Amino acid sequence: MSGRGLTLVEVLVALAIGSLVLSLAAATGQSSRRLNGVIDARAIAGQRKTAVPQLVGGALALAGRGLDGCGLHVADGGQRARVHGVDLGDTDPETVEVFAGLDGGGRPALYHRTLPHARQPWLEDVTGFRVLAGRDEVGAWRPLEHDAVTRWTGLRVELSWTDGDVRTYAVGLPHAPCAEPHP
Repeated sequence: MSGRGLTLVEVLVALAIGSLVLSLAAATGQSSRRLNGVIDARAIAGQRKTAVPQLVGGALALAGRGLDGCGLHVADGGQRARVHGVDLGDTDPETVEVFAGLDGGGRPALYHRTLPHARQPWLEDVTGFRVLAGRDEVGAWRPLEHDAVTRWTGLRVELSWTDGDVRTYAVGLPHAPCAEPHP
């Protein structure tokens, strides 16, 4: 370049090339953010699915604690489990329900509610909750029977997710309640 400066055509070409480079960089950044969002969403969904035995097991572990009665209201294939027990440090019986439903915005969720309180979404993206079987005192999985004699040490539950995944989880019942039909 001599002392004559840049022509208008050279400036326009440089601006066009600069705009192209900036738009490619912006598109790459936007694509990267979108991909990170997808990866984050999948990681969160995976964490939710692996946390289910602890979450649901913790809620159902109350069944029969401190009670003379059965403490577990559930049916084979039932969409809801209701447990009765005495919470630690409290003497009043507590009733907890676990079930799947839609929230106020129509989004699926797993619910955990202490009766008579209102339901609140507990775990998002759960489209279904079913009780499949119970584990008896000798450790055999079999259909739940409703009698005061059989003590159940676990439940096998199935959760369906918005991504189409269906998983079966085993949860322990440490107080070995007997089961009654869901009211």
